[in-house]
Amino acid sequence: MIIISAECYNKASMELLKGFVTMKADLGKAPCHLPISRALSQIAAEESEAIFIGDIAIIIDNLRMLNDQSWQELDSVELLPRDTLEDKKLLDLIYVTDQPATKPRKIKLQLQFSDPSIELRILWRELAHFLNLSIGQRVCQEFGAYFAHEDARDSANSTTVISTFLINPRIMPITQIEEITASVKHTLETITKLEVMQRFANYLSLASYSSNPHAAPDEDRLLREFGAILGSAGWKKIASVENLTKVLRATQISLYQHGSKQTKIDISS
Repeated sequence: MIIISAECYNKASMELLKGFVTMKADLGKAPCHLPISRALSQIAAEESEAIFIGDIAIIIDNLRMLNDQSWQELDSVELLPRDTLEDKKLLDLIYVTDQPATKPRKIKLQLQFSDPSIELRILWRELAHFLNLSIGQRVCQEFGAYFAHEDARDSANSTTVISTFLINPRIMPITQIEEITASVKHTLETITKLEVMQRFANYLSLASYSSNPHAAPDEDRLLREFGAILGSAGWKKIASVENLTKVLRATQISLYQHGSKQTKIDISS
């Protein structure tokens, strides 16, 4: 069962949500059904115990049936699922065993920024969070990776953010670090265009902790990482395209896997 929860604040976003829930999932083509293989890789990389995966053909058939079912608004639902016996059969197709899992490949993406201004470092941190989300989604989608965690460390003049991804070596074929680097670079070039930076600056400068706190930058996270926060007035003052461009150009980005040297990613152009 899949449940989607969303908050829409205008008609355009409401129409976008309606379009989203009517989209068909891409199950790929035989023989490999690559999207399904990637999804299974993510599941396997996440667990510390080995995953049993049953008959792939039956899994694909059930996904096709799920794909053909219409979405229902929760207000109109009496009971889901109705056929619990069939659901229990599906549990036998994929489940966690008591055997240790194959050790996953660990890929780390590191972003670093140095500046004595804590306001600029906090601005950079929010930009890095946005970059990591976008890059992380692409890496998981393209390479069947599981996003494990994001760690941030701030010192007197420097902030470092490291995202860790896990890739199951058995389900997905060996992926070269150069392939992931090329994907990261392409994603960065796409999401750091001027119009994107302008929208991000507008989002930050209009952030309100009183009228819409859930959409504003996470003050608890920033307080843990920096021992300081920016309020709405602070974001309005610091969040400009010029400042975002400045901190972006000063960002050092590298990608590496355990036991190998770092691969630098140039974003200065």
